[in-house]
Amino acid sequence: MVKGSLLTGDEFPQVLKLPGHFSFAMSGEASPAIGFGQIWLAPNGTTNLVRILVDPAMRGRGFGKRLCSLLLAEALRMPHVQQVNLRVRRDNRPAVAVYRSIGFSELEAQSHADVMTMAFRA
Repeated sequence: MVKGSLLTGDEFPQVLKLPGHFSFAMSGEASPAIGFGQIWLAPNGTTNLVRILVDPAMRGRGFGKRLCSLLLAEALRMPHVQQVNLRVRRDNRPAVAVYRSIGFSELEAQSHADVMTMAFRA
């Protein structure tokens, strides 16, 4: 289905049906599909932001930060959530900057050379 961080158009409907996943889309007057993201309540009890996507034509306008802020707020409204995690490629500097700007910090013990695990603690 989903291979790494790549998601094809054919796979997208399957992702919407994954157990424990809550899907959100961002749209506006300028574009019917600005961004997409999911909150995943994993079987191990962790709450994660996953598949955060912003239309490449809309990047650099603050939509990523707004989308992530809304996803985080929604995740924190769920019962018993004390921490929200996400994973990001270290070389994706714009995304890392967005996550840090809204209060995420690195979980060094769960990170590795290519991928950083970050957490927001309520």
